[in-house]
This record gives sequence, C-alpha cells and structure tokens, in this order.
Amino acid sequence: MGKLSVLFIIIFLVLLSLLAFFNKGMVDLTVWQDLTYTVPVIALILVSVAVGILSTAIIVLIRDAKRSLEHWHVQRQHKKEAKVQESYSKGLDAFYASRYGEAKEFFERVTESEPAHVNALLRQGDIAGLDKDYVKAKEFYMRAKDAKPRGIEVLLSIADLYESREKWHDALKALDDILEIDSENKKVLHKKRHIFETTGRLEEVIDVQHKLLKSKLTAEEEKEENVKLNGYKYELGKHYLDTGDAEKGIKTLKALIKTDKDFIAAYITLAQGYVKDEKQKEAESIFKKGYEETLSLAILVWMEDFFITKGEPGKIIDLYQKAIQKDRNDIKLQFFLAKLYYRLEMIDHAFDTINSMDTTSFDHPGLHILRGNIHERRMQFEEAKDEFKKALKAGRPLVVPFCCSHCSFSTRDWTGRCPECKSWNTFILDINEVCKIQKRQSST
Repeated sequence: MGKLSVLFIIIFLVLLSLLAFFNKGMVDLTVWQDLTYTVPVIALILVSVAVGILSTAIIVLIRDAKRSLEHWHVQRQHKKEAKVQESYSKGLDAFYASRYGEAKEFFERVTESEPAHVNALLRQGDIAGLDKDYVKAKEFYMRAKDAKPRGIEVLLSIADLYESREKWHDALKALDDILEIDSENKKVLHKKRHIFETTGRLEEVIDVQHKLLKSKLTAEEEKEENVKLNGYKYELGKHYLDTGDAEKGIKTLKALIKTDKDFIAAYITLAQGYVKDEKQKEAESIFKKGYEETLSLAILVWMEDFFITKGEPGKIIDLYQKAIQKDRNDIKLQFFLAKLYYRLEMIDHAFDTINSMDTTSFDHPGLHILRGNIHERRMQFEEAKDEFKKALKAGRPLVVPFCCSHCSFSTRDWTGRCPECKSWNTFILDINEVCKIQKRQSST
C-alpha cells in the first residue's frame, strides 16, 4: 500500500475518532412507515460513509467493466480488419502478378468475413470478366454497387463490362450515372465519345466533345481537343455527303473551313460534295480557295482529275505555271507539272519542263520513271534504259503515294483521316520519301 494511502487512512481514523468523541448522542432513524430505530449519531455517519463508498465502488466497477468490454470489442474488430486487409493485400499482389486463381481465393476469404467489401468484390468481378464469365462478373459488380451506390470505380467497372460486350445502351447508362456525380469527369466523357464514335453517332460525339472542352483542361489538352472537335465535324460533314444529305454535308464542311482555314481534307471533301451534287462552279471555287489558303499539293492533284474530267486541262496547267512563277525553286511543282504534261500526251512540254529542273536535291524514283517514259516516247531508248535502271526500286510508274505526316503511314489512296493513327488532315504527298525519312529520324 502506498504511503499516501496510509496517510489518508490515518487522517480518516482521526476524524472519525473526533466525530465519535463530540457526537455521543442518539438519533431516531425511520427506514419505513412505523419502522424507526434509535441509533448513535456516529453509527449513522459510518453507515452513510460505507454506503457512499460502496456505491462509488459499484459505479467504478461497472464503468471499468464496460471499458474493458469495449476495449475487447475494438481489439477483436482490429484483429478482424487486419486479417481482412492482409488477405486483400495478398489477393491484390496475386492479381497484379496474374495469378488469378490464387487471388480469387484470397478475395473470397475477404468477402466471407466482410460481404460488403467493395474493392474485393470489384476484383472478383474483374477476375470473372477475364474468365469470360460475364454473368458472375456482373453479379459481383452489382453487389459492390449495392454496398456503394455512388462509387465511381464501381460504376466504371459496370460500364466497362457492358462496353466489352457491346451493350452500348447499358454502358452509356452507367457512364451517365457517373456524370450525375461528377459532370466534368474526363475519363467518362472520353468513354462516351468512344462509344458514340464506334456506333456512328457523330452528332452525339460532337455534343460530348463540347462538354469535354468545358471541363478543366490544360492549355495543351484544350488545343488537342479542339483539333479533335474539327476532326469530328469533318467526319459528320462527310457522313452527310455519303448518306445523300448533300445540303447538311456542304453546310457542315463550309462552317468547318471558316473555323479552320488549313483543314485540307475539308476543302477536298467539300469540292467532291459539290461535284456529286453537279455544282461544278462551286467545286472549282472551293478547290482554288483551298489551294490559295494551304498551298497543298494534294489539292492540286485532286484539281488535276477535276479539270481533266471536266475537259479543261488548261486551267490546271495555268495554276501550276502561276504557282511556279511565284516560287521558281519549288522542284516539286515542276515535277508535277511535267507529270501532268506527260499525262496529257504533251511530250515535248514534259521534256522541256523536266530538263529545266535542278534535280541535285530531288531524287524521287518517279522522276526517273517520268524521264524514262519521256525518252521512250521520243525514241531515245538508251537514255530511257538508264533512267529506268535508276528507278528499279519504284513501284507503279508516276504514282506518288500519300503518307501521314504524324505516323508516316503510307498508301496510294488519299483519305481525310489516317487509318493507322486516326489523326485528321495529316495526309501529304510522299515526295522524295519525306515520310520514310521522318520515320527513320524519329526511330533514332
């Protein structure tokens, strides 16, 4: 027993002795009706103190027992949580190591102890999805949704499941549920845009793109998304033309050209739309405007076919000549003019044009093929043979392929959007193998 406790007991006994000395009288104590006892005052004091001490002891005992019970429950819960977390962590390690069978066992242990463990349910759903058991995957995801109805990860998992099975309507519903919680979620807006683009709903694609541009974007992201917006507008205009709605297609592409004067594909496709609608003057005007704005050789090549088909080759020759007068050092323009002369059976003009070219920095296989063909037509067979030898690596005579300036994809057929990297307005004429050179430079 501590010294302080002994001191308190001594003080208490001294006080009790003093009280007993000064209080020798008797007092009546009534405990019930007609039940009265005469007791010494000191006895009453002692009983009162004893009752107080006993009551305090009982209260303290109950409080300590309650605290001990609560502490036991907390410790038990902590042990359970630690065990669950350990199983989940092991399951997660196995999951990311692609040991899905092992991961599944750990996650099952978690949900046996804690049926509403959202993350374990999601991972079980992921594993079921990888096993192509989509019914089971949906069951796990829905259990996770019941546990956390507004969980963005849960709703994304559900949307991904529906999207993988091409259940577009259900996928869009899940994505819309997320947008109700977070209207500027860029990942969700990208997913919606992808679904609409995949299903050919281009008007909805543009609507989503506008919403995406209203979300919080960096300057670089905003620039990239604006480029995509113009690309989708181009696709919509082209879609209208392809489906016979010339009025809407022309209107859409004209609006796009006003927004982006350098969109080469829009000029070409708009001119094609006018040709299809038998509006030759409008087509000619758009071709010329497109070339003036962009100085694109691709537009000149399209104008060749347009004017030759129309029976007015002199107009395209005039355009080439005027362009060459503005820049006499542009070997590419001279090459295409010579090629045009040859195409029009104007052999002497082709010969004069190609001989006037400074070809020290221009060694395109098509140049040698063109020279060889011209020499052959002029009965200069030895010269023709030499040129053809230089052009052995070339493919079809006089065909200059198109290539994507973004990814270097090459093809003989022009298109407004690269089929490889999906970029718009990136096709150029691959003169002197420009794209191959770019590709080699980027790889090194």
